[in-house]
Amino acid sequence: MSRTIKIIVHKVVTDRPARREPRVQKRRPKAYPFMTKPRQELHEEC
Repeated sequence: MSRTIKIIVHKVVTDRPARREPRVQKRRPKAYPFMTKPRQELHEEC
């Protein structure tokens, strides 16, 4: 096992020019605010 790990650690990742990561937000904005109080308190307020 340790020999395999040593081989993996010394492997150099080459430059991959066609690989690009999108620079966008993954989650869309929601119409509701964050839950800032415990759920029990919010149920009592309704």
